[in-house]
Amino acid sequence: MARYELTPALEVKGQSMDDANARGTPMEPAEAPPRPQRRWILRVISLLTLAGAAVIVIGLLALTVGPKIFPYQALVVRSGSMSPTIPTGSVVFYHKVSADQVKVGQIIAFARPGQANERVTHRVYKITKGPTGTYFTTKGDANGSPDDWQVPAVGTGWVAGFHVPVVGYVLADLQSTTARLLLLLIPAFGLGFITLTEIWRDRGKSAGA
Repeated sequence: MARYELTPALEVKGQSMDDANARGTPMEPAEAPPRPQRRWILRVISLLTLAGAAVIVIGLLALTVGPKIFPYQALVVRSGSMSPTIPTGSVVFYHKVSADQVKVGQIIAFARPGQANERVTHRVYKITKGPTGTYFTTKGDANGSPDDWQVPAVGTGWVAGFHVPVVGYVLADLQSTTARLLLLLIPAFGLGFITLTEIWRDRGKSAGA
């Protein structure tokens, strides 16, 4: 009588089911680790935002609060009468000197005669001494002729020390209440968004683990 051999019903390519279970099912490809570039970019943006806001705040303080505490003045040049020496939009910083120490060629800031609320930054063109006192004749570097007024050389005045170009445009616009509020809110929202993005990403990693 013929004999038939029974083979295991579940045999895969010479391996029994027990062997397959012992070795386990094939592992899925490991998930690639998150790229650090995004976090690095967010941190750079955060630092740049903080640095930009800090520079603007320092500039506003130097323009508004500093002169009330320290012996200097800072004014924004709004006209081109001193170009190219001092371009329009520059912030000029002045130090206080006695009027008798001012020399021809120095740049001074003074109230325009007849218009006390207007500050003018011009170069001393000539110093005249007369029976009624000493006067400065001033002139803008870009002007073809001296100013048609004389500035009394009495007491103390402001002589230009140095200037920072361009930033005067920004600082002048930021002196409004709305601009100052935006200056505080925009960096705050930006930093908050970056922080929340990092928190959500970390939570997603923990949940996936």
